Amino acid sequence: MLLIKNNIYSIYRFQRLLSLYQKNNENFSNLSSVKLNSTVKQLFDAKKYKEAFELFDQKFDTCTDTTIGIAIKACIISKDYKRGIDIQQKLSSNSANNSYIQTSLIRLYNDNVQF
Repeated sequence: MLLIKNNIYSIYRFQRLLSLYQKNNENFSNLSSVKLNSTVKQLFDAKKYKEAFELFDQKFDTCTDTTIGIAIKACIISKDYKRGIDIQQKLSSNSANNSYIQTSLIRLYNDNVQF
């Protein structure tokens, strides 16, 4: 239940931040990484994991840490742990040190523990 509340809160924060950003920045439509973040998030929210992961894989170089964190969380929700580990192996050192991504990876490994 706590995981669901955390996911809902994270989605709300992301949507709020994106909304504020759109209002304050007229050049929003020109930022490909922001568009990618939004598109990937919408696909994950619609539970279209295959499409979202395909887009994520194709555009991995333009993904921000936010998109990577969202993708790792989608791996947890869809129980696609191998993909989450593959994402971790592709991370740059800067992304690997991002606390948001580290938290998502901890949740991935915690959820993947087999007793």
